Amino acid sequence: MLNDGDAGGEGASDETEPDDPGSDETETDADYIDGVDRSAVVTDDQLSVTPHQHERLKDALHGHDRFDDLARAATTYLVVGSGAADGPGRRRRQVCRQLDERPMAAAVRLETFGLTDDDIDLWAPAFDILSAMASHVVGVLEDFDGGHVWELGYLYHHQRHVRDVLWLLKRIYETDAEMREQYDNGMAASHLAALEAAAGDNVLTWSDEDDLPDAVREIP
Repeated sequence: MLNDGDAGGEGASDETEPDDPGSDETETDADYIDGVDRSAVVTDDQLSVTPHQHERLKDALHGHDRFDDLARAATTYLVVGSGAADGPGRRRRQVCRQLDERPMAAAVRLETFGLTDDDIDLWAPAFDILSAMASHVVGVLEDFDGGHVWELGYLYHHQRHVRDVLWLLKRIYETDAEMREQYDNGMAASHLAALEAAAGDNVLTWSDEDDLPDAVREIP
């Protein structure tokens, strides 16, 4: 989402050029779109955990019934976005419930597993693991006001791995001024532009809460 923290893949992405898997050279700045700060992208170090953190992560994920549900479900959704208690956070919970009600499906958020602000060091690796298990990563975007911008950076960095499973539910506002007000964050906007390009037809728009369920129904 996105840094309230819903997360994906059991390891960070390979840093070699996509068209040269055997290269030992790291990606250059040219591999990132203009305006994306390399320092804001999740790195291998941020996905590494100490033995103690590993135990906490194992207890939080593997010890939860919903983790087993993900393993058994035919279709799995990781829903990322703002974690605010009201407004955006409530609507993201609505999206998660709607997807979870589908037959043979399971939908989760990072908060599903009880991770809190005290577990901030586990957000990145938890997101990594859960994204790897998800058949669909669904981002609910209304603005860039919150820690979920971290998830945009993560997904941007790994977009070549998630491009086939990524769906974006982007809120559209009536005026250009409102759009600028809600999405006025240069770095996050650059991440979103990259994600939208990667997602292609998987970017679904909605304008108010009544429209949101219809947009969710378009996600397979």
